[in-house]
Amino acid sequence: MKPIKFTIADGITLNVISTRKFKTAQLAINFLVPLRRETAAKNSLLSAVLLRGTAKNPTIADISRKLQSLYAASIAQTNYKRGEVQVFGLYSNFIDSKYSLDGCDILGGTLGMMAEMLFDPYIIDGAFCEEYVEGEKSNLIDKINGRINNKNSYALTRCHEEMCRDEAFGLDILGSEETVKEITHLSLYEHHKEIIEKARIDVFYVGAESPEVILDKVKDMFSGINGRVPEPLSTNVKRSSDSVREIVEYDSVEQTKLSIGFRTGTVLSDSDYYKFSVFSEVYGSGTTSKLFMNVREKLSLCYYCQAVPEAQKGIMVVISGIEAEKYDAAREEILHQLDEVKNGNITDDEFDGAIESLCGDYMRIYDSPDMLEAWYIGRSLAGRCDSPEDAARMIKTVTKEDISEMAKKLTLDTIYTLKPNEEDK
Repeated sequence: MKPIKFTIADGITLNVISTRKFKTAQLAINFLVPLRRETAAKNSLLSAVLLRGTAKNPTIADISRKLQSLYAASIAQTNYKRGEVQVFGLYSNFIDSKYSLDGCDILGGTLGMMAEMLFDPYIIDGAFCEEYVEGEKSNLIDKINGRINNKNSYALTRCHEEMCRDEAFGLDILGSEETVKEITHLSLYEHHKEIIEKARIDVFYVGAESPEVILDKVKDMFSGINGRVPEPLSTNVKRSSDSVREIVEYDSVEQTKLSIGFRTGTVLSDSDYYKFSVFSEVYGSGTTSKLFMNVREKLSLCYYCQAVPEAQKGIMVVISGIEAEKYDAAREEILHQLDEVKNGNITDDEFDGAIESLCGDYMRIYDSPDMLEAWYIGRSLAGRCDSPEDAARMIKTVTKEDISEMAKKLTLDTIYTLKPNEEDK
C-alpha cells in the first residue's frame, strides 16, 4: 500500500493512499520547514491560531457548528520534527461521504473548512486577532513549562539537547518561553504569509475516495497558489563522536533517569538502514531485546530500559529509570549488553524475536492512517519510497553478522543523568 503522488504546484505534493479498510478518512496538510530557533515557536503557535477562527466562521463556536454539520468531522493541529525538519499543520478525520444520510459532501465540506483556516483566517486590521494570539501564546507557554512534569520524556529531551547543543536537532519544536513572548499578532500573520509562500507542503489523504476525486478537490483548494520557491530541507548528520560528555542535573524525581546517547553512524537515507532496525530491536527496542531481558528482567537493575533511535538524525538514546543505589550497575550493564552485540553474542531467541516483532510492527502500520502518513513522510525526507511491507521483506535478509557490524558503528556521545534532589531522598 503505497501513496499515489501528484504534484499540485511548486513544492506542493498530494499523496493518496486508497484503502477501504476504514469507515473514516484522514486528510492532513503538512508544512515542512527547516527547524530554526527563531521560527520554531511561531510554527507551533500558527496552527493553534488558525484553528480559532476564519473570516466566515470567526469563533470556535462557529467552527464547531460547521464541523457538526459535516457529521462531526474534526480538525486539529500537528507539530513534530523529523531530523532537523519541523513538520506542522492541520489534519482532519471525517466519515466517508457515502455514509451520509442526506447526500452531504463531507469530504468537500471538510476541505473547504481547512482551506478557510489556511487561506482565509480571521483577520482584524491586517493581522491575526490579538486576543486569539495572546490566548494561544499563554497555552504554548504552559506546554513549554509543563514539559518537566513528564520526567521520562524530559530526560530524553534534555539528552537530545545536550548531544546536539550546536545542531538544529537540539532545538525544541515548541520554542522557548522567551521566543513565544516576542511574537505579536502582526508578526505571526506575516510569518503565516511566508509559510504559505516558502514551506514545502505535503498533503496526505488516507481513505476510500478515488485518487482522481481527491486530486480535483485539492487542486481547487490550492488554485490560488503560484510561483512558490520552497526552502530546501536537510539534516546535518554527525556519523561519530570523538569524545563523551556527562551532564548531571537534579530535580524532584523518585527515580534517577539515565539517558545514554550514541551516534549510530547510520541514517534512514542509507541503503542498509534496515540492518540497523534489526540491531536496534535486538539491543533495546523490543520485549525480547538484551536490555529488556537482561538489565530489566533478569538483573532487575531498572524500572524500564529502552533504546530510542532517531532515524533521520542518526542518533540513539538508551533511556532508563533506576534506583539510586543501582545506578552504577545499570549503567555498566547497558554498555556491556552493547558490547555483547558487537561481539556477535546474539541468541537465536533474541534474533528471531526481533525479526518477528519488527514484522508485526510494520504490518500494524497499515491499521492506522496516522502511522501510514508518518511512515511515508519520513521516507520522503530520506529520499526513499519503500512500504512497510517492503521493509518487512528486507529485514528477513539480515544476519547476526550484519547486526554486529551495525553495533560496531555506534560511538558513545553523551550521558545525561537526572537525579533526585538531596531533600527528596
